[in-house]
Amino acid sequence: KQDAMYKITQELLQFELIRPSYSPYAAPALLVAKHDGTWRMVVDYKKLNNITIKDNHPLPNMEQTIQVLGNGYQLFSKFDMKSGFWQIPIEEEDRHKTAFITPEGLYEWNVLAQGLKNSPPSFQRVMTDILSPCRQFALVYIDDIVVYSRSFEEHLEHIHQVLSILSQHNFQLNPSKCSIFRQQIDYLSHTISKQGVKPNNEKIQAIIKLREPSTLAEANKFLGAISWYRKFIPRFASIAAPIHKITNLTKANRNKFSWSAPQKEAFLQLKQLLITSPLFLDYPDEAHPVILTTDASKVGIGGTLQQHINGEIKNLYYHSQMTSSSQRR
Repeated sequence: KQDAMYKITQELLQFELIRPSYSPYAAPALLVAKHDGTWRMVVDYKKLNNITIKDNHPLPNMEQTIQVLGNGYQLFSKFDMKSGFWQIPIEEEDRHKTAFITPEGLYEWNVLAQGLKNSPPSFQRVMTDILSPCRQFALVYIDDIVVYSRSFEEHLEHIHQVLSILSQHNFQLNPSKCSIFRQQIDYLSHTISKQGVKPNNEKIQAIIKLREPSTLAEANKFLGAISWYRKFIPRFASIAAPIHKITNLTKANRNKFSWSAPQKEAFLQLKQLLITSPLFLDYPDEAHPVILTTDASKVGIGGTLQQHINGEIKNLYYHSQMTSSSQRR
């Protein structure tokens, strides 16, 4: 591990992403194994983040972003920034605060670093500002840019404008992660096309492969993963209620985690729904009325948005939430 850490720091020094530091700050640097067997360096900035004034620049709402893309667009292109944070320099007077310690010595970042509280909003602000002339046809979520258009000619012009701005500001892209002129793209863990939106298949397969939880952390991991797709699942909150019940514990009661038959049944039912249900949502058609259907029980509240078009039912959205203790009285 020490050799791996040395190699990583030397590469960062070579590209002038970090520099030797004489700072009184010293966050611990750790190595985390990647899927391919190599190592990734992470720095624990918990103490620094606790005393950092938060940058409140908003990140885009993911649900609203997905809805924007479902407005009859025919072509999509997606651009991924190459190590996006590393393309933004840190102010000279703040660099010493990012110092981290390794077996070889103390270093500090010249550029935005992963793990710093304000790296995501700072990067988002820069990208939103420079691409503001393209806001009618381009969306930015941190280091992911998606361009959407209604025709080939229009899309060609839109891409040209986006790439011209990135070039003017010396931003680099990661070609292997870029997709251009696609009728369907994967974006924000969803697959988006002119027909509608569905969960990304790789993400669904990853959830299906999760083993039955035996710890609170594993139960929270499962809930966190599948909750991202709750809008595709009718009555999600009611079905998941037994699992929520044992994960919504106070800090003092976290050692009382207990996984039993009701949780297992909910776990298996949710997985089965991912396999058997049509996980697909249509886009709304403004020429037709939207029908809201509601349902409620002591456990949860649910609602479905639908449209009936040419004798066919179009599902637009499933909403569900657990009832609070006061609502159950």
